[in-house]
Amino acid sequence: MKSEVSGLYWSLRMKFKIGLISAAILLSGCATQKMAFPTQNKLTITGNTLVYDGMITGDAVLEAIRMVNDSDQKVTTLRITSSGGDIGVGIEFGHFIKNNDMDVIVSQLCFSACANYILPAAKSVVIGKDALIGWHGGANQSDEMWDQSVPSQYEKQFYRYLTRLRIKEAEFYNKVGVDPNITVYGHTRTNTCQRSTLANGWYYTESDMRHMGIKNLTVQGELLNTLNYNNSEINSCLMPQIFN
Repeated sequence: MKSEVSGLYWSLRMKFKIGLISAAILLSGCATQKMAFPTQNKLTITGNTLVYDGMITGDAVLEAIRMVNDSDQKVTTLRITSSGGDIGVGIEFGHFIKNNDMDVIVSQLCFSACANYILPAAKSVVIGKDALIGWHGGANQSDEMWDQSVPSQYEKQFYRYLTRLRIKEAEFYNKVGVDPNITVYGHTRTNTCQRSTLANGWYYTESDMRHMGIKNLTVQGELLNTLNYNNSEINSCLMPQIFN
């Protein structure tokens, strides 16, 4: 992915200190990302539905889990709009969704860590009309892509951390029964739509999503290629059919 489109990403670019990886880092895949501090998340429970609007960050996900656990009514559905966020937090949120057998509704946007870990974990997925979804990499993307983001003096510490993330990601996809390459086909396929566009990410045909293990999928209308969200534009291109 080209650096000139990096300003359209929604996650914090990795910053390192000698001897540690900052707990505030939002590792969200893809190699080119700019500093973009998350806006305040909007979290509410309405009936049996958790409404989550915002980035996938540690404090927001912990608050969401607490709200579900404290709710007088059993929460069975997550209605989400998210541009993505932290890989590790996204994986843990995915485990929570899987363990609680939750349905997921995408209201407007599910990009990056949201697409990587929330959709695969769901009991069922409904993608609303005029929504945008998109993948753009994950922990398992190539070292060459990560190298574009990591200052050389911090590579040793970073790759120790990334190794743990890759193990967590592999265990997650094994648990939910979804193709782990769902996060990287847009990088690895020779006919990727990103070769001819400057899109931030990509999405798949309905049949490919089902083939890769996205369960009980309903798409209520044509998916968007461009969406303005929180005063920025996100673009996602449709990948050519991968599986027969």
